[in-house]
Amino acid sequence: MRRTNPDHNTENDQAGGQVPGVFVPEWGFFSDAASPDLRARIIADMRALATFLEEHPGLPISAHTSVEVSYFPRTSIDEDAFEEVVEAASWLGRIPAWEGEHYVVEHHHGAGRYRVVAIPELVRARYRAWLTYTGHVRQD
Repeated sequence: MRRTNPDHNTENDQAGGQVPGVFVPEWGFFSDAASPDLRARIIADMRALATFLEEHPGLPISAHTSVEVSYFPRTSIDEDAFEEVVEAASWLGRIPAWEGEHYVVEHHHGAGRYRVVAIPELVRARYRAWLTYTGHVRQD
């Protein structure tokens, strides 16, 4: 099932690599996108945490700290999940790539990154099967 975002101009993107400057997801295109209210609350929570850490400089932060926001398409149809990664990539001005068995696009900003990750159904099925053994198989 091919879904397209009418706000995304694919001709412009292919010609000059330009993408819209502000990402406003089409409601319903992304299978598991937070509602506008929930999205705003999550972003406010991240800002509040940053403010809290600024106000408490005595609290340690590891030199290896990273902050990651991940979005996983919620669909059992691999092609639809891959299309969501491609759509997000078009908004980010990036090219998606395979990272192991996951199809990913990401944007880095210092220690922070935003990722859209599609995990094929076969990979998820293998993981669910592996989980059935966890805790049930013990060494002698």
